[in-house]
Amino acid sequence: MIPLLARLRRQPAPEPVDPLVEAEHAEAAALAARADSERRKILAADAVAQAEADAKIAAITHRAKLHTDERQRAAEAKRIRDAEAARVAKVAAQRSKRRESGNHTRTLIAEYSGRARRLIVNLIVNGAAGFGQARFFIEQQELPVLAAVMLAAGLELVAVTVLDYGLAARRQGRPYRLQFIAAALLAGVVAGLNYGHWSATQGQQALAIPFAILSLLSPVLWAWYAAARYAETASMLEVDGRAPSAATQQHAGGKPVASFDALQWLLWLPETFAAKRQAVRYKIADAESAYRVAVEHLTDKQRRRDAKIAAKRAEALDRKQQQELPSGAPNPGRYLPTRDEVAAMASDHEKRESAEDAYRQARLDGVTIPGSLLGTHYGMSESWGRARTQKVRAVMRGQLDDSESDETEGQAQ
Repeated sequence: MIPLLARLRRQPAPEPVDPLVEAEHAEAAALAARADSERRKILAADAVAQAEADAKIAAITHRAKLHTDERQRAAEAKRIRDAEAARVAKVAAQRSKRRESGNHTRTLIAEYSGRARRLIVNLIVNGAAGFGQARFFIEQQELPVLAAVMLAAGLELVAVTVLDYGLAARRQGRPYRLQFIAAALLAGVVAGLNYGHWSATQGQQALAIPFAILSLLSPVLWAWYAAARYAETASMLEVDGRAPSAATQQHAGGKPVASFDALQWLLWLPETFAAKRQAVRYKIADAESAYRVAVEHLTDKQRRRDAKIAAKRAEALDRKQQQELPSGAPNPGRYLPTRDEVAAMASDHEKRESAEDAYRQARLDGVTIPGSLLGTHYGMSESWGRARTQKVRAVMRGQLDDSESDETEGQAQ
């Protein structure tokens, strides 16, 4: 007990406390706590603002992705429909082609079988007449076999050729009696040779009259054959719906096609040649109408050629732009629709929406599509492409500004 009291007696007295210092310390601690609280509030507000901006950007990205997916689904559905329609059209075309080919083959078989039958009969008749002549030249005129055969064939060929000239002259309205008389005289000479040969041959006199009749029937059979052939040709052309050629029209006595004088051929050779082709194709009798049809045909042909050239130039420009991109650089072309999809867009409004969606998606991915490339790809001008890019940038800038203003108002409250 005594040592404890001794130690208490030796401890110094506590120093007096200054209330002002304590007050200052308390105030400094309060200020530090308030600053830390404000700093935490600011950080929390920044985090909320950043989260809201990220959410808005994610929403824009999601909407753009939905638009892109919808466009891709529509394009895929259209491609499937087009493929199915093309397949159905191809099958229908193949069936129609097979049907037309079968009908045409059956018609040709029927036509050529009848024509071959008549031709074989005529050749048999001419062969019999020529055989009698050849026997006459060999046995009675003592000519070599080859010379006798060639002479007999020449007589038959001359008789048939003269008759054909007469038939063509009659169809064209020209004098034909002389050719018919010459063919009849040749047939009579051949009949006389055959009758003279077979009647003088011992034991074969009975063949004289039949061979003479065959020689006289030859011109008549060839005349019937020619008439049947031209009648069948005219009927075939009418059934097929084709215009007969100029030669067929002349043979059938039809109206001739348009003709052009030497000066027109000399001064306007390409146009005149095209007009002549259209006149023959469509049976145009008026030269002026043929010129108009030819000019329309040439204009349409030039328009299609220009469209193909423009498409090739656009593809070459795309390839050049792709080649000019540095290695590893993002490809802006993957955000754009294909040429077929652009061609399928029916209105300018649809093109504008597609271009703005593609540019918006590219900007969200950090890729910049030049306005010139945008306009060229959609078949529009460079100013049109720049207008699309400016509109998208303004919309995205306005959305970010609205989000920042909302954040500022929230902090003020």
